[in-house]
Amino acid sequence: MNSYNRYRGRRRPRRNSLMLRRLIFLAAAVALLVGLIVLIVHLASGKKTPDPAAPSIQPIATEAPVTEPSAEPAAAEPVTAVETAEPATDSDRTEPGNGDIAAFAAEATVSPLGDSAPAADTPTTGTGRSLHVRIVGDIMFHKEQLQAARQSDGSYDFELQFRFIKSSLAAADFTMANLETTVGKYKDTDYSGYPQFNSPESVLQTLKDCGVDFFTMANNHMLDRWFDGLKQDVNLVEQYGFGHVGAYRTKEERNTPVVMEVGGIKLGFVAYTHTTNTMERSSDKAVFEYAVPYLYKADIEGDVQALRDAGAEVIIAFPHWGEENTYIPDSTQKKYAARLAKAGVDIIIGSHSHMVEPMQVVYGTGEDGRLRQVFCIYSMGNFISAMTLKRTDNGIILDFTIREQADGTFQVEDIGYVPVYVWKESGQYTVLPILKYRDSKPELMSDEQYQRMLESYDEIVGVLGTGDGTTTFHILTE
Repeated sequence: MNSYNRYRGRRRPRRNSLMLRRLIFLAAAVALLVGLIVLIVHLASGKKTPDPAAPSIQPIATEAPVTEPSAEPAAAEPVTAVETAEPATDSDRTEPGNGDIAAFAAEATVSPLGDSAPAADTPTTGTGRSLHVRIVGDIMFHKEQLQAARQSDGSYDFELQFRFIKSSLAAADFTMANLETTVGKYKDTDYSGYPQFNSPESVLQTLKDCGVDFFTMANNHMLDRWFDGLKQDVNLVEQYGFGHVGAYRTKEERNTPVVMEVGGIKLGFVAYTHTTNTMERSSDKAVFEYAVPYLYKADIEGDVQALRDAGAEVIIAFPHWGEENTYIPDSTQKKYAARLAKAGVDIIIGSHSHMVEPMQVVYGTGEDGRLRQVFCIYSMGNFISAMTLKRTDNGIILDFTIREQADGTFQVEDIGYVPVYVWKESGQYTVLPILKYRDSKPELMSDEQYQRMLESYDEIVGVLGTGDGTTTFHILTE
């Protein structure tokens, strides 16, 4: 036994050394084999080393690459107290400094639209179709507006609130708006303003008479009368003859692309909202499954492709996004704008801030791989409301033309806007085109209201400007 153990002790070092040499040889052989396989695959694929001089597409020049937002927001957005029509105190009027808007303007300089000629070898296929479009921001009715519209017989007449802006709304081939209120009597509940908006259906007749054709309905107040109210809204909007996007009664509706032919051009629409003010917590589960298109979980790319497959030639997106009561877009808005552009959207019309935010060009890639310019306005502000916080009492009518180019693509051209102001006097609320009355104060308007209207004009133009030296934004009288 002892001599056997001594023999094993003498043989162990030599055996270990031999095994080590075999392992080294085996590892080298494996490494050589892997290298040969990689080389063969590379040669077979024909891939080339990227050209460092080749242009790269940056959705927003100074932004980080687009990242996918988290599957759910960190917390449900609380109802914002300053959205009430109660007068704001000076302490409520906190705003970004002029330096902030100047910095954004320097970063987000608007590039020229529609002035790039087709390549020499591009066939001429366009027929020269065009469509004159106008779009307005948030249409809201607070309790003060409901009181002003109430008649002695209990009915509601909103004609006065739009009387002086009616011709401006009708001055286009196609007019759209953000309907930020539920409509129609809900059970035995009274009509109401903030925080849960519910307006008489006569609002729809007034807007129809003014020339409004289409509503985006995806916003944070779309569930103010829960899922039942949402279905009623869609029923009434259709009953009064409006087109619409952003609120869905059934799964089939949600899965059906919204495409309308207007002026011979097939327009496709998508709409999303970041939040529904926690109303989803007490609503039918259908709001999560299909009724509400939440931005943070949207299949934007799939939605846009479905519109293209359905024949849409121009796609317009209505995101209800960002923060309330600010005129500076945040980083989330910019990243979603880049994502929408990259997905193939042609025009981005934002809302939710209750203040006018800048216009900008973001970039996407066309089906042919060429760079596409996508017009984006981050927010058109309020169109009508009883809000009193500075900058929430004014907004714009956005004006532009969608024009077919020689190569069959479409561009946004002749961009302009009508600055508007909500005149509050003796319990009445009326939207005015500011330039029409800037040099001639309306009869019965107080000096205080007149000065506020003039100040509103400066605020709007200070954000939107008149162009960048190459592209001119037309400031329109009405």
